[in-house]
Amino acid sequence: MRKLLLIFGLLMATAILATVAGVLLGRKGGIRAGGATVLVWRVAGPVLEQEAPRLPFAEGFKPGSIAELYPAFRAARLDPGIRGLAVYVQNADFGLGKAQELRRQMLALRRAGKFVECFLETAGEGANGTLEYYLATACERIHLAPAGDLNLLGLYLENRFLRGTFDKLKIEPEFNQVGRYKSAVETYTRSQYTAESREAIAAVLDGYFSQIVSAIAEARGKSPYEVQWLIDGAPFSAEEAVTRGLVDQLSYPDQFRAHLKKRVGREPAYLAIEDYHPGQPLAGKHIAVVFALGTIVRGSGGSAPLTEEVFLGSDEMASLLRNMAEDESVSAVVLRIDSPGGSALASDLILREVEKLQQKKPVVVSMSDTAASGGYYIAAKASKIVAEPATLTGSIGVYGGKFVTRRFEEEILGFGHDAQKRGANADIYSSLQSASPQQVSRLQQLMERTYSTFITHVAAGRRLNRRAVEGVAGGRVWTGAAAKKIGLVDELGGLDKAVEIARHEAGIGSRETVAVDFYPPPPSWLDLLFAKREPRLPAALAEVVQTLEANPPRLLELPPPVARLARPF
Repeated sequence: MRKLLLIFGLLMATAILATVAGVLLGRKGGIRAGGATVLVWRVAGPVLEQEAPRLPFAEGFKPGSIAELYPAFRAARLDPGIRGLAVYVQNADFGLGKAQELRRQMLALRRAGKFVECFLETAGEGANGTLEYYLATACERIHLAPAGDLNLLGLYLENRFLRGTFDKLKIEPEFNQVGRYKSAVETYTRSQYTAESREAIAAVLDGYFSQIVSAIAEARGKSPYEVQWLIDGAPFSAEEAVTRGLVDQLSYPDQFRAHLKKRVGREPAYLAIEDYHPGQPLAGKHIAVVFALGTIVRGSGGSAPLTEEVFLGSDEMASLLRNMAEDESVSAVVLRIDSPGGSALASDLILREVEKLQQKKPVVVSMSDTAASGGYYIAAKASKIVAEPATLTGSIGVYGGKFVTRRFEEEILGFGHDAQKRGANADIYSSLQSASPQQVSRLQQLMERTYSTFITHVAAGRRLNRRAVEGVAGGRVWTGAAAKKIGLVDELGGLDKAVEIARHEAGIGSRETVAVDFYPPPPSWLDLLFAKREPRLPAALAEVVQTLEANPPRLLELPPPVARLARPF
């Protein structure tokens, strides 16, 4: 036993020393490029906003993150040792908004005189490859494996409605909503889309399709009409993709590397872009990029151990924003939001801290894939709001309710129930008792109050009259491009645009050196082991309903997942 404890202690000590060494290396600049270096970026799954914790010595694919990629791309533009970037695109499991951020960084690297070459094994293998191909078109040349396919299929929408399933299970979904377009609960309460849902989703699809077509057309030197014609003719074999000018040449990986060697003029050094850490410049002024990620909840945040869903806790975010207000070295804050919403109260508590921070220094919002409902709520009073053209935002509305499972539990599971109450509305939130008409009316009044507060904050923050906000609210989700036209967003762009605006708002001269820091620090593997995780799913609905809540059917599905409609309040 002592030997086992000793071995365990040595392993833990080694892991801790490795973690500390990694932190110290990161602070000193980490790995730098030398000589003729080609950065290598493998897109093989999700790209996170912040680095995810991993246990020491863990193997397998490690998702990249914006917090790693963004500074690496920026530094590579000015690093004479970096000759170019090799992008291996296998699977792009992220939204169209994030894809636009990454394409923009690739194009900026090309404008800085570096080459950017892509190798596609295939754009979709028995699946839609539109997002992978869209990302690859930011490269100078696209190399496709000879046995690969080009499944440039466009966008496809499909949704499963569960009302019939609940009827068979004798579960009654009871939900109230404020806003004609607040459609998230329709998955549970209806068997098909409402006219309002069809209208809103069609507008999002049209916006996305137009953005994808125009970007591909520009990159490949074709007209939008020709690109649409090609999409309608897909899928294509590798040879057909070359013939139609969608890719430049067919190559195996060894041939791709030989091509890179030829471009450099000799055998280059290869360095994974996630390992390229040139370090921060010496600067007296700092811009803080603060991540606000996940479903918004009261109290502490974290992640669900089974579903991997991320939660943005109001307590932690409020504390971080207060620290930003007091930190004199921070000249401005970029609030980077990727959130579908969540608790109205938690969102309001965070917004209060954003408002207080904004009174001391500029707060510029940078929206990633999604900043809708509560995600838009916390952005409403920022100095400026920047969104990607494909960001899903808005969804200014409210819903709430419950599943009544008495018949399911009694008639199917065989449970027995007996209850007593003191107070006319003590059972208003009970999952065993349907709400009375009076209770439904009262709940609706409370939701309308929350909706009115939401409208008030947006009107004040966006300097719009209340009627104008009500005209674009109602729970409707907008693309970033559409949101700019109606006044919910100030500028279109990514982190570079947000940082540039933050500099300007803070009065920092164009020649002054500014460091960009990311907050909060990513959770460590120790946090992964010892973090307190509380169950977030409603226990009263039994296992079947817990699964539905953890993995709700999406109203907008663009395979691979190009975007996800907000799952709001």
